[in-house]
Amino acid sequence: MTAWAQRGQALILALMLLVAGAAGLIHLFDSGQLVQEKTRLTNAADATAYSGALVQARTLNLLAFTNRALVAHQVAMAHNVTLASWAQYGDTTGKQFTTSNPPAGIIGSFFGAAHGRAYARSASLGGRMASQATWGSGALARAFAEHDRVVHEVLVRAQVAVHEGLPATRLAAMRAVLTANYPSDSVQLDARLLNDTLPGYVQRYGGPARARLKAMVEQSAGRYGFLDPRNDTERSLAQIDVRCPLMRHELRRRGSTALLGLDTWRSLDTESYHALRSNRWIGCYYREYAMGYGAVKAGGGQADEGIDYVKNPPADFSGEDFWRWVQKYTQWDLLGTLSNPFANSLALAGLAQWTGRGLSSYAEVVASNGGAPRPLRFSIRTSRAAADMPTTRGTGPRAGHRVLLFDPRLADNEMAAISAAETFYARPMARADRRHEQASLFQPYWQARLSAITDDERIQARRWQEGRRHGS
Repeated sequence: MTAWAQRGQALILALMLLVAGAAGLIHLFDSGQLVQEKTRLTNAADATAYSGALVQARTLNLLAFTNRALVAHQVAMAHNVTLASWAQYGDTTGKQFTTSNPPAGIIGSFFGAAHGRAYARSASLGGRMASQATWGSGALARAFAEHDRVVHEVLVRAQVAVHEGLPATRLAAMRAVLTANYPSDSVQLDARLLNDTLPGYVQRYGGPARARLKAMVEQSAGRYGFLDPRNDTERSLAQIDVRCPLMRHELRRRGSTALLGLDTWRSLDTESYHALRSNRWIGCYYREYAMGYGAVKAGGGQADEGIDYVKNPPADFSGEDFWRWVQKYTQWDLLGTLSNPFANSLALAGLAQWTGRGLSSYAEVVASNGGAPRPLRFSIRTSRAAADMPTTRGTGPRAGHRVLLFDPRLADNEMAAISAAETFYARPMARADRRHEQASLFQPYWQARLSAITDDERIQARRWQEGRRHGS
């Protein structure tokens, strides 16, 4: 064999090695591109899932803030009715002083100069605030109506719209994140999530179920001293009647603000002088002189239970003794009662009635059998067609021209990534009492995080892919 022939064989071997090296480089290039695209797609899937969980968290926090706003408006409405009944109370006290029944001197001599002066100064109130409390167009009535409108026509409607639109809002946010990660390439986000606990996670509670909202309102109202019970009793010092040596004249101030049932706010304020008397027919008793009274009710027609009163009380007792009228028309205990029943009757007879729709419905998470809500979690599957990836078989911006038929061996000619995220409830700091707090839509402590993919979700993703392959 000649030297030239030997040189030809070496050239053939060199060409074969060159072809093998080029194929290896192409394989290495495509493998690197696939690893890079898998990493990019996985990161995009994680960002997409997290954005969906973040939308959920923000929505639940918005519902929590609106729930708290519902409570705040109800507390403000309680202040409205209380201020109105105070205004009526002041007005009637001033008018009663002008009749000298009882005289300010009697009040001052038995219960101290301060009480006598306060009673006398009430005359300056004469109707100054009463019109605002009683008229339907008064400032307090208008303020109450505006709170009621905001509750039922703004906050509740906003809650319903946000709640019902959450699935679509979440999907739109996730698609926007995918688009931001792939501005020029096509990436598929499967509209049907692999797993999703959002349906039924939040529910609206109305009707009798508003009892929980009432408890929240009453607890919040208890933080305001203006809404506390306004009860005080002053007793004279000197003995009044030898038949009742241990009993004294009493000056009773009574007042309360209450949410009756689920639909009615009522405030009642009274003050009466209870003069100790006795006669041979009934012995010792208290003769009540109503000094001031006012009552406002807003909302439904809830009955005034738990209050001693009668309808249509007389304006005075010039034609009949007080104790005879009580025996004839009431069941009052003139010696043992601690309230102001006659003043209550006058207050409710002149009741200022405002319109109102009561407590609204509200949103809350649904508790599971264990008492705590189930995790708010979902998983997604994203995919990208092999032809859109920058390999020698693809058509992407860095793809080759199909000069070599390298097969990246992607199932169904696509690359897929799955991710999961959850929205969870966690206080930013532990409670002062160290007690565990259940997840609730009355506290805006909802946060988002990624979650580990479960084996069932991986199996579900494969089955879904096989179903799409077979057209099912």
